[in-house]
Amino acid sequence: LNEPRVVSEHGYLSPRGEFPPGLNDPHLFLEAMKNLALAHGLSYEQVKRWDHESLSPLGPSTVGLVAVLQVFEPYEAGNPLDRRAAQAVEYAFNEWGLNAVFRGDYDMDFNQTVEPWEQKPLTVKGCDYLGVNYYSRWKIRHTGGEGHPLSAFQIMPCEGDCSDYGWEIYPQGIRAVTRWAYQRYRRPIYITENGIADASGETRDRYLLSHLEELHKAITQDHVPVRGYFYWTLMDNFEWSDGYQPQFGLYKVEKETRKRLPTKTVATYNRIATTNGLCEKPS
Repeated sequence: LNEPRVVSEHGYLSPRGEFPPGLNDPHLFLEAMKNLALAHGLSYEQVKRWDHESLSPLGPSTVGLVAVLQVFEPYEAGNPLDRRAAQAVEYAFNEWGLNAVFRGDYDMDFNQTVEPWEQKPLTVKGCDYLGVNYYSRWKIRHTGGEGHPLSAFQIMPCEGDCSDYGWEIYPQGIRAVTRWAYQRYRRPIYITENGIADASGETRDRYLLSHLEELHKAITQDHVPVRGYFYWTLMDNFEWSDGYQPQFGLYKVEKETRKRLPTKTVATYNRIATTNGLCEKPS
């Protein structure tokens, strides 16, 4: 599965109703994540059961899950309500689903304590590796009110160095989330998505180089077994509810002719891939 949290969030925890069925209910959000984790676990079990013989020199299939991980921080660091809201969102968006897949823990009452009735052993070994999609840091503000913690927060707009998508450019985060994921779940890591919406093409080089530099620190200083890195994306694509407006591609797609035109980052990425290293420092 790719980004089960995002599918669950946009369908069941979205004031804007971005994905069907367009609901905003924390309990249904957790139920959707639970069902996706169970589906992954059952699929993993069947692949391992039937994939007895290798069809390639690489051996039998490996099965993983791809999660989008972000850095979540309080909008006002000195505000205890913002701190509490940021911690709840981080737990829900980064940790809850991975605990279900890797540990068989389903914290349905969201009290961050797993009772015996919330444990299912099915998916404890349900991943051979973890794919990490990383893009940005989000600042979280508490919006008041009582009730479920996931009913009282707001993701604040980017106020600093931002992409066309309105996401903060925060390269330190890719090191932080890969280190956290490996230390907690002890599986090899693939960076399965990392990129920027940049129609001008003037920021993409800096984004790519700064994130790869931080990822190199995760490998060499934090000893995280990062097995691969995939830039998002090869060419401008259809970004679900945002259509064709965000332009992530190494190759720009002309709106009228659909011609693919290389951005300057194509040459940069080519040098990185062929030399297996960073060719320059981010400016």
